[in-house]
Amino acid sequence: MEKTNSLTSLVSKTVSGDEEAFEKLMGSQMNTIAFQIRRMINCREDVEDISQKVAMRVFQHIRTLKHPEAFSSWLRTIVTRECLMHIKSEGSVISIEDLPGFGGSLFETDRDYLPEAYTERREQEKEISEAVKKLPGKSREMVVLYYNDGMCYKDIADQMGVTVGDVSVNLFRAKKRLRKMLPS
Repeated sequence: MEKTNSLTSLVSKTVSGDEEAFEKLMGSQMNTIAFQIRRMINCREDVEDISQKVAMRVFQHIRTLKHPEAFSSWLRTIVTRECLMHIKSEGSVISIEDLPGFGGSLFETDRDYLPEAYTERREQEKEISEAVKKLPGKSREMVVLYYNDGMCYKDIADQMGVTVGDVSVNLFRAKKRLRKMLPS
């Protein structure tokens, strides 16, 4: 509870224009930000760049935050959007491990760790990434949020401003499309 009050206090001070509070706030959140980025982007080299972009977005827009207690959720949204923009601009690969409905458990035997299996997995990941890129924008974003960020339907609905039913239908249709696009 004390940690929450401290965070809310830092956010309130930052919203009021206190730059020192902003530095403390971002310092306290950088591990969380980096962890979330690593979950969405499978490239450690990009974590620092994306973290800096997130910090810049927070600095630019924090005065628009009306409820300091909602900062964590607001920050998570910014991180997710920056990661999605990075995925879109860089053509980053979505890991096959993040899409459990496509192929099941791939790593059940020692044979799966041989170089040929590694190469095959990378090819599958590229195929999945290309297939996901072909999905319509809203469906693609929902797939990335669900599989890469591990967000539940309700959180996706809240973030995207749609109903939980809309998320459910879009993800169902997206999975169906992906199954048709991807080889068995």
